[in-house]
Amino acid sequence: MQPAAQRHVYLNLDAIRGVAAISVMLYHFSPFLADGKVLPSSYLAVDLFFLLSGFVIAHAYDRKIETGMGFGTFVAIRLIRLYPLYLAGTLLGFFYLLVKNRLMPAEYMPLSEIGMQLTTGMFFIPLVSDAYHTIFPLNPASWSLFFELIVNIAYVAVFVLLSRRVLTGIVGASLVLLVVASVFAGTLDFGMTGKTIVSGLPRVTFSFFLGVLLCRSMARWQGSFGFLRRGFWVEGAILLTLAVFAIAPAAGGARIAYDLCAIVIVFPIMVMTGAVAPTAPRLSGVYGWLGRISYPIYIIHTPMLMIIAGAGKAFSIDPFAHHPLFGIVMAATVVVIADIATRVYDEPVRRFLQRQMQRARAVA
Repeated sequence: MQPAAQRHVYLNLDAIRGVAAISVMLYHFSPFLADGKVLPSSYLAVDLFFLLSGFVIAHAYDRKIETGMGFGTFVAIRLIRLYPLYLAGTLLGFFYLLVKNRLMPAEYMPLSEIGMQLTTGMFFIPLVSDAYHTIFPLNPASWSLFFELIVNIAYVAVFVLLSRRVLTGIVGASLVLLVVASVFAGTLDFGMTGKTIVSGLPRVTFSFFLGVLLCRSMARWQGSFGFLRRGFWVEGAILLTLAVFAIAPAAGGARIAYDLCAIVIVFPIMVMTGAVAPTAPRLSGVYGWLGRISYPIYIIHTPMLMIIAGAGKAFSIDPFAHHPLFGIVMAATVVVIADIATRVYDEPVRRFLQRQMQRARAVA
């Protein structure tokens, strides 16, 4: 197994991740912003997130696991990174249901049901009943986080087996299953419901382990991409991200082919471009900021949408009418809240938990 590349921060990949997170938010806010879907292929951002995650995790942890980091330590680190904001988003959804019961008695939900959704949500237990639109009803976007944790655990559990040959086999087998699942579904937009949860496994496995494979292949390929060190390749990759999300082929074979081409060809090229091309010094601050707020935006925007839409219904305002100015204000508000939540809540909590983990390890 080849060691990971020399440690450094991939600001370009942060920028791509941030743009993708904002795109997903705008996609979900479409009813406010336009008559149709805004960036209608933005559901593919989830596959881009999985690919970026595999690349960055391999870069950050391959060498550490090789030199002794244990299974429990790795899982604890990942939970510390992901759980605080996930919990905040879940509690926002819980708050929404409590307020909804008070303001809209006609849509009253028993407290036992709300408590069950909160309990399962807090422990990352998916609800696969047909009664739910998503496997995590309090925070719908959390479905991808569930798969992220599964594949993270798989990565460290079988790490000693993950040679390039094995990774290639995993990626190839996952792609075959993904093609089959997409043919039946007519799209790659699956994994978030009880009926499609099984199809979500090849979706995350393909992109994540492809990201790991790309990271481990960097040293071999980097010399072939010297031309990326000059020009506006990173900016082009960001614009390409938006272009992929903006195009919406017709349903059927064209939709399936488009989705598969995006995750198999376009996204890997974008990630390699972002990893190799230098970051313009004048943009490093912006790119770093986009990376910091990408996860907060993704994990809190759907419960905030539920709260705002519910408030509109309570006051007899159609929450899904075309209100573009309001939609823009709402999207900007989510970005501001994400930034504040990162600085005031997420980063301090993670620092505290990291200190507690270090103390526990020192005592042990």
